[in-house]
Amino acid sequence: MDKSSEEKIYPASLTKIMTVLVAIENIPDLKEKISLPKSIFTGLYGANASMAGFLPNEEIEAKDLLYGSMLPSGAEASIGLANFIAGSERGFVKLMNEKAQQLGMEDTHFKNATGLHHPDHYTSVKDISILLQYALTNSTFRDVYTAERYSISPTNLHPAGITFTSLMFKK
Repeated sequence: MDKSSEEKIYPASLTKIMTVLVAIENIPDLKEKISLPKSIFTGLYGANASMAGFLPNEEIEAKDLLYGSMLPSGAEASIGLANFIAGSERGFVKLMNEKAQQLGMEDTHFKNATGLHHPDHYTSVKDISILLQYALTNSTFRDVYTAERYSISPTNLHPAGITFTSLMFKK
């Protein structure tokens, strides 16, 4: 079972497991509103990143960004959380790498909060296992991670909210 478990892999959207975990551990009030500035969208559209469907200048509860980051793998939700917590994605990535080190994830290094490919953004199957085992002990994380569907609260730009369906449960 341990064959190649420490081999370097590129985590892609599995990155969002760490993003959501670090966000949960750093936001005391998940009802806090977070604004998504227009500036975060340009690079994501150019990189063809997966998006949750939030819009520039939308104000969203932190909890809804957690679900937007995890279920549809929304890069704009991940960067919105990162900017809110650490002031920048770079600052947030520092927290992600500190958490990885704290958990004993020896074969992991993050370069972004979204999972977009970068040669220095890598992990291993063993480290993803360590991360997931730890993350699932957090009840908020577990609720987000195991949700099949989730509807966000109304926002300034989506008065009816948005409903997400988990990519994990798609056939």
